[in-house]
Amino acid sequence: MADTLLYLDIHKDTIAAVVVDRSTKTSLVTGCGVVETAEQTFAAAIDRIKELTGFVSGSCVVTCGAELFSFRNLSLPFTERKKIEQVLPFELEDRLPIEMKSMVVDFTAKEGSHGSDIIAAMMNREYLADILAVLNSRGIDPDSIGISGLSTGLKIAEDGEANFVLIDIGTQWATVFIIIDRQIALIRSLGIPVNASGQNGTAETFFLSVKQTLLASRLVDMNSPDFCVYLAGNADRWGEVASLPPRLDGVEIRKYELHTRRSIQFQADTGMHYQPEIMDRVLVAALKGGARNRVFDFRKDEFKKRKSPREFRHLLVKIAAPLVFAAVALIGYGVYEYTHLLAQQEQLRSEIHGVFRETVPEISRIVNPVQQLQVINNQIGATYKPGGNERAGITIIDLLAELSSRIPASYQVKVVRLLADADTLRFKAITGNFNTVDNIQKELGKSPYFKNVVISSANQSSQNDEVTFELKLELARK
Repeated sequence: MADTLLYLDIHKDTIAAVVVDRSTKTSLVTGCGVVETAEQTFAAAIDRIKELTGFVSGSCVVTCGAELFSFRNLSLPFTERKKIEQVLPFELEDRLPIEMKSMVVDFTAKEGSHGSDIIAAMMNREYLADILAVLNSRGIDPDSIGISGLSTGLKIAEDGEANFVLIDIGTQWATVFIIIDRQIALIRSLGIPVNASGQNGTAETFFLSVKQTLLASRLVDMNSPDFCVYLAGNADRWGEVASLPPRLDGVEIRKYELHTRRSIQFQADTGMHYQPEIMDRVLVAALKGGARNRVFDFRKDEFKKRKSPREFRHLLVKIAAPLVFAAVALIGYGVYEYTHLLAQQEQLRSEIHGVFRETVPEISRIVNPVQQLQVINNQIGATYKPGGNERAGITIIDLLAELSSRIPASYQVKVVRLLADADTLRFKAITGNFNTVDNIQKELGKSPYFKNVVISSANQSSQNDEVTFELKLELARK
C-alpha cells in the first residue's frame, strides 16, 4: 500500500500543495498545485488544490506562513518543559497588545547554563479554528500544523551547515530564520509590497530591513561574519539579488534548491507543473525524516487531532495482537500441563493396579483399587485380632504396619512366613547377614506392641550368603 501524504503550505496570498508517495526509497511526487487566494475564498482555494493534486483522502501535514504568526524570544531560568508551559503565558501576556486567551501558543527551547532560550510562536485561535473547519469539511484532517520554511532551515542544518541565515522569499512576504549550532534561534516575518520587484528603491528597503533584523538579533556578528545567507523561494525575481553581498557587509550568499536532488522523483507530467520557487518549501517537509523537523505543532489543546475510527481499529489490532498471542500461549501451556498431568495420572493408576494385583491376585476385576483395598483391610482387621478382645485396639494390620515401620527400608529382608496367636507373633524371613538379624531384633524390641523379642533361629545357607532367621515376638498386654 502506498504511503501517500498531502503537504499544504498556507500563506495570506497563496496556497501550495505537494502529494508525495514515500513507499519507495525515493520521495515520489505524484501531484502538486498552487492557488492564489486574493480573489477567492479559502474554501474555494482548497477545492482547487484537491483538483490540481488529485488528492482524495489520506494523511496530511500543514504549514502556515510566518506572516500568520507572532514571535517572541525570551529566556527563563529553568529547563523543564512542563514548567515552561505553565509560566510562558504569563511571560508573554505583558509583551503582547492582545489577550493571551485569543492565541494558541507553541514554543521551542534551547537549554543553556542559565536556563532556557525560548522562541514562542502564536497564532490567532479563531483563525486556526476557521482553517481546520474548512479543511475538515473537505475531508482533510492534518496530522500537524507547523511554520512554513522552517523545515528548509533545519534541512540545511541537517546537511552540515551549523550557523547560517535563511531568507525565504514569497510574493508579499519574506521570512528570516537564524540558525545557530543547527538549532533555530530566531524567526521574523518581513512584509514586501505587491510588485515590489518593479519599484525603484524597494529592493534597497527590503535588504535594509533584513540587515536591521540581523543586527537587532545580536545572534550573528555583522562586523566579522562567520556565517552565510541562504536564499530560498522567489529570490530570482529581485534584479538586485546579485548586489546583496555588499549590502550585507560581504556575507556569502547561497541559493538553496531542493527539487534537483536525486532522492526526489516526479511522476509522469507532475514535473511540468512543479514550481520550485513556491513548492520547494513544501517538498522539504515531505522528505523522509521530515517529521523530526516539526519543531512547532499547533494541533494542541482543543485543536488536538482526534483518532479516527480507522486509527482506533488499527490501534485495537496492535493491542489485540499481543493479547491474542499471550492467550494462545497460555492455552497452549494449559493444554501441555493438562496432557502432562493426564500422563502422570495414567502412570499412577497403572502402578496402583500393579500393587493391587500383587497384593490380592485372586481378585481379577479392578474397579476402584483404593476402595477395594480398604474394604479388604477392614475385613482382615475385623477377622484377625491377635489376643482376642483383650487387645481389641490391635489388629493384624496394625502389627504389619508396626513391623514395616520398625524394619528400615535399607535392610534387605524377605518375609517368608508370619503367624500370630493370642500371645505371640512368629516372624520368619531371609536377609543378608547376622548383623541385620541383630539390628532387626533391637528395633522391634523398642515397639510398645511387643514386650519381648527373641531370635528363635538364625542359619546361614550353605549355597549362598543368605541368612534364614525366625523371631518370636510376645505381644504386650494393654
